[in-house]
Amino acid sequence: MSATLGLEALDRTVYQTMLDRPALGVTEIAAELTVAPDAIRACLDRLFALQLVQMSFEAPSRFTVVDPVLGVKRLLDQQHDELLRRQHQVASSHQALVRILAGSGGPAQRADGVEQLAGTDAVRRRLERLTLEAQHEILTFMAETQPAAALEAARQGDTLALQRGVAIRTVALDGIRDDPATLDYTRALVAQGGQFRTVAALPTALVVVDRSHVLVPMDPADSGKGALQLSAPGMIAPLLALFERVWGGAAPLCGDAAEDRHVPSEQERALLTLLAQGHTDESAAVQLHISARTARRIMASLNERLGARSRFEAGLRAARLGWV
Repeated sequence: MSATLGLEALDRTVYQTMLDRPALGVTEIAAELTVAPDAIRACLDRLFALQLVQMSFEAPSRFTVVDPVLGVKRLLDQQHDELLRRQHQVASSHQALVRILAGSGGPAQRADGVEQLAGTDAVRRRLERLTLEAQHEILTFMAETQPAAALEAARQGDTLALQRGVAIRTVALDGIRDDPATLDYTRALVAQGGQFRTVAALPTALVVVDRSHVLVPMDPADSGKGALQLSAPGMIAPLLALFERVWGGAAPLCGDAAEDRHVPSEQERALLTLLAQGHTDESAAVQLHISARTARRIMASLNERLGARSRFEAGLRAARLGWV
């Protein structure tokens, strides 16, 4: 295993010797192992760089070994950091290549900021490319259930985007909660840091990438006809506002990380139930043996967590989440 951690055979032997016989100096270790002192010093330099040995507090001119468990952890941490650095380098190179290819071989942008993409295949190709080029965020209205192949392609693209630090927020119809394939996709998305919510109805299918490119259906009644890619800021701004308004009223999908942080306590559930039955703050407080002030404070906290502007809206969202 130590070979995989970047240690040479002599390094491992020197480390073990120092661990077994900490009083030995460079000359004694060289004699013990029948190698030149300079070779031992080179080993110590490598071990020091790997943080497996450190300067002795008792004798500053000597090295002392680091605890083996701590040493291995440091090596693993270093390798993990190096792996992340290489992944970022590869991702950056990949992004640069995509931008070069997009600039040299992509379709010309129309002066009016509208481009027609005819057919499902053309739309999927453009979605894949926009996802690869995304730098900041991807916003989606999933207005209909997607086939398994499309979900798998989206999952792969989303995974790469999330690894680059791209934020992903998706709103789908409540009906997807009964579709196993879509649920698998959404849970994988959420597990990697994406966000997913549902609503009863969506105005249209929509994909917004980096707030600079938008895909909308050419015909909302028939997605197979293709899509329009919009790039004019005047077209994008109202669609962004629409997304944020719908997102604010949507419910987190059951089991995702965002919802788990907001699961109500038994007292909060009881208060919601009483209020849903028509109780006032005062009468609900009596039932729960708390003060009316406490009941109002709890309700204010629930409204904030649900993103509700009124008790009626809070009740609707709480019911959609199964809280009452």
